[in-house]
Amino acid sequence: MLAVAFVLLRANCTPQADPPAVETGPSAPGIYLPPNEQHPAVALPIYRKSNHGVYVSVGTERSFIGAALTRAKALYVIDYDPLAVRFAKVNRALLAASTNRADYATLRLSASQNDWRKRSQNLTGEDKETLASPDSWAFWDKKVRNSWDAGFGHFHTAPQHPNDPFFASNYLFDDRLYHHLSRLAKSGRIWAQLVDLRHEEEVRVLCDDLKSKGLPLGVVDTSDVPNAESGSSVAAHYVTLFSQYAQDNTLFLSTAAAHPPGMNWSYYAFSRGKVWGHDDNTIQRWYEIEMKKIGATHDLLALVDDPDATSH
Repeated sequence: MLAVAFVLLRANCTPQADPPAVETGPSAPGIYLPPNEQHPAVALPIYRKSNHGVYVSVGTERSFIGAALTRAKALYVIDYDPLAVRFAKVNRALLAASTNRADYATLRLSASQNDWRKRSQNLTGEDKETLASPDSWAFWDKKVRNSWDAGFGHFHTAPQHPNDPFFASNYLFDDRLYHHLSRLAKSGRIWAQLVDLRHEEEVRVLCDDLKSKGLPLGVVDTSDVPNAESGSSVAAHYVTLFSQYAQDNTLFLSTAAAHPPGMNWSYYAFSRGKVWGHDDNTIQRWYEIEMKKIGATHDLLALVDDPDATSH
């Protein structure tokens, strides 16, 4: 499927004691479909440190943007929201069916359900089924083209200036970024599945699947999961788990709200080389320090192995 010039660690993602799995998916499925982190170029200093292995990510557009900006060898979209996973599968099919960026834009923004059905005939497997389904078109038309939130509207508008949403990161208006994602889609190197990072067994199964595909971990992007209730402890645990499979230059990327909350976002990452050998409590403390630091400033930051956190 792809030539991998990386040496995988032999360690498996062995589960530890799993707490009762009482959590389920989101209370309002689809609430996080629109992209709300609209300046991912802030994270370019982190993306450029990627080893170009598989980009594993929660979310919708952030997954595709991250894979494009890191020139990832594959994309694995994971989320506990079935509608986020559905978005990824439809977008993959559109990328696979498209002939160029302009064609992708037409398929994404205005093509009819009948157009999708016709184009599906050039695809195979799940992508063919996805694009041929009237339900897929109806989902996309309602949730993406006519979204209740302005996020997709901003993504569908060409950025002209550095302060514009998605400047230097929008594959809908950038040939280089589009072509990278299109190649991944056409070569079967984009996957999407339900994974709840709070459930250790699901993370272990994901790690086993990555290992079976011969894929080294490039970036594990979990957005602002560490900021959720008990999120820092959850993050520490899945980072420990992923680290058994990762390389030293694998990055565990997260987002935190700068001041004032909800307006701007900073990005921070810990490398596997830095977290390896530390227990969950230590890593949890690093997350808490980093989020507090970011939340106390208006500055938009891109931090990797920040000593303000890792020295504690």
